[in-house]
Amino acid sequence: MELIIDIDKIKDASKREWLLSTLKLMGIRFQTSEGAQTLAEYNEDLENGNNEIERGEFISAKDLKDQAAKW
Repeated sequence: MELIIDIDKIKDASKREWLLSTLKLMGIRFQTSEGAQTLAEYNEDLENGNNEIERGEFISAKDLKDQAAKW
C-alpha cells in the first residue's frame, strides 16, 4: 500500500521536509499527488503483501490487541 500525501496542505516547509525525509528513511512508499493506480501497480502491491505474509511478517489481531492494551 502506498500513502498519498497532499503536500500543499502542509504550510510549514520544515514540516513538509521532515515528513518526506522520515517516510523515505523508513522505506514507506508514498506519492505526492493522487492518481489512479495502474493494474501493474495493483498486482505488485498484492504480490508484495503475499510475500510479507509468506515470510511471516504480520501480526495477528489478537497479538495486536494485546500490544495495544500495553500502550
